Parts: sequence; C-alpha cells; structure tokens
Amino acid sequence: MALRSRINLLILGTLFAITAFDTLLLSFATPSLIENYGYSRTEAGMLGTSLMIGVGTGSIIFGSLSDRIGRKPVIYTSVLLFSISMGLMSLSQRIEFLALFLFLSGMGLGGGLTMTITTLPEAIDRPVEKYMCYLESFWGVGALMIVVAYNLVSESELSRLFLVGLLPAILLPVFRMLPDVESEKAKISGNVRTLFTRYRNLTLVIWMIWFCGIYTYYGVFLWLPDVWLSSNFGSITSLLIPVYGIQIVSPLLLSVLSKETNTEKLLFIYAALAGFSIILFTAVYDPAIRFASILSASFFSIGTWVLLILVTQKTYPQSIRGLGVGTSAGVGRIGGIAAPSITGFLMDRTGGFAAPFLIFSLLFYFQSALALYVRKLRE
Repeated sequence: MALRSRINLLILGTLFAITAFDTLLLSFATPSLIENYGYSRTEAGMLGTSLMIGVGTGSIIFGSLSDRIGRKPVIYTSVLLFSISMGLMSLSQRIEFLALFLFLSGMGLGGGLTMTITTLPEAIDRPVEKYMCYLESFWGVGALMIVVAYNLVSESELSRLFLVGLLPAILLPVFRMLPDVESEKAKISGNVRTLFTRYRNLTLVIWMIWFCGIYTYYGVFLWLPDVWLSSNFGSITSLLIPVYGIQIVSPLLLSVLSKETNTEKLLFIYAALAGFSIILFTAVYDPAIRFASILSASFFSIGTWVLLILVTQKTYPQSIRGLGVGTSAGVGRIGGIAAPSITGFLMDRTGGFAAPFLIFSLLFYFQSALALYVRKLRE
C-alpha cells in the first residue's frame, strides 16, 4: 500500500469514524429520553426515523452534487452540518426541536457516509475490496468512541451527550488533505438515464439489498442499548464494548477473504449467519448464549455492510458512481426510516423485543437470497 494511499485511507477512515459516532449517538441517548424525559418507545423511534429521513435525503442530494462540484466541498459541508446540528440538540429536549435537528444532522451524515464510499476508489490504489474493508473497520472505532463518551457523561446530563456530537467539527481541516477529484462534466439527467437503462435490473436488486441492510443494522443497533438496559443484561459499557468493538475486527477479516469475484457469495453467507444469530438472541434465554449471539450478529451484520458496498461500487463506473451509490444508499434508507419507528411501536405493543427482532432475522435471510440473484444477473 503506497504511502499516499495509506494517508488517504486514514483520512477517509476518520470521516467514517466520526460519522458512526454521531449516527449512533442517538441510540445511547434513547434510554435517557425514555426514562428521564417520559418519551414512549414509539416517540423515541420517531426521532430515529427523523434522523434516517435526513440520512436518505442527504445521501441522494450530496451524492449527486459531488459528481458535479467534486467530493471535498461536499465533505466539508456534510461534516459541518451534522456536527453543528447534533450539538444544537443540547439546547432543548422538546421532541419537535430534536426531530428538526436530527433531520438536519441526518442530511450531513448521509453526505458523509456517501462521500467515504464514493471517494475511496478515487483516492487509493487497487485493490478497492481490501481498502474498503479497512475503511469499514473505522466504523467500529466510531462506535467504540460513543460507548466511551456515554460512559463519561452522566445519563442525567443528556444535553452534554448531545454537545459531544459537536466535536467532529474540529477535524474539518484534516479533510483538506484529500486529493481533488475532477468532477464529471456529463449532465446529471444523462447519468440518471444511464442508471435506469443500462443498470436498471441490478440497481433495483441492489436497492432491495440496501433496504434490508439498513433496516436490520439500524433497527438492531439504534435500539440495542435500550434493549440491553430494559432486559437487565448488564452494564452497557462492560458488555457493549466487545459487541461494538468486534465491528473493527469483522471488516479486517474480510480484507483477507474478499475478492472481486466472491463478494456476492460472501454476502450470502454473512447475511444468513447474521439472521441465525438474531434468532438465537431472541429465542434463547441463557445470558452467555445471548451475549455470544449478539456478538456474532454484530460481527456478521457489519460484514454485510462491507459486502453490499463492494457489490454496489463495482456495479457503476466513476461517471455515475456518486449517483449510483447515493441513490442506492438513499432508497435503502427507507429501511432506516422505517426501522426505528416500527421497532419502537412493536416494543410498546408487545412489551418486548422478540417481534421486531424476528423481522430483522427474516430480512437478513431475504438479503442473503438477493445476493445470489445479483450473482446470477452478473453472469
């Protein structure tokens, strides 16, 4: 790996880590919103939906915009938007106020997520598959950072936890070191036409894969701290550190396993194993097995993220890659929009987490089947 590529990977990894940090911050704020501010789980789920609507909107808008004006200006805008919006939530815990700024923060987070995925192939040497796995390991770094931040900030001081979300803005100068990627001159309308003619069938299947991936990941991990505490599984910091920490290990293992020719096959395997792990977590009451199963689910679910991104990247050429990745992530965010609210609603109605977690398992298996269909379409 050339030195310049290592530096660019570290910079993009930093962007990915702070994006994970602010994205998952709400999941650790949720138990306090429910216990100390009287929110129902349905209301807390609606806040997660506001965040995900913003992420979907930002993915499409900033992904398309980056193909026209370049990646770096969009990165600057995205980081400022999600950092400042998250920090402003420290001023009030009224639901209307939180929903508005979660939407704005989500737009920035959507831009940040799309830019890391889109910029990586343009900022490094080959092989993209290995580098993408390295990049995804930084998501686990960001997840661990928010666990530590939660531990340092008292649950009764929710405003301080939101204020921590402002910290990523101080890293803005780091992103000036990224290379300038010349924006494409083709009209966006032409790119959209290409996306829906030449790549129509693959695009539709990839959208469904993204829907399953986003619904399951955010459904599980935006609600996991609340499930953990309400079920008396133990301290968040003592047990969730390995659960989130393993999200660093899983992409690194894939850097050894994944090749351009086997991404769909690996996605089939990882999604199926994630679905099985969720079933164990839901159905088995032994504490040790439950811990092992959610650890396994964390390992394989973040792996499916890596693999669906690799599948998406290799589908589109550079001229429409920002649009292709952005629209896939944006349409897939419908799953992220639905998951927090549906999960919270079902937990309120059933008094437990078994029903929504069964949905997660079924979607993992559906994602697994779709991976084989993508492979068939490529042949």
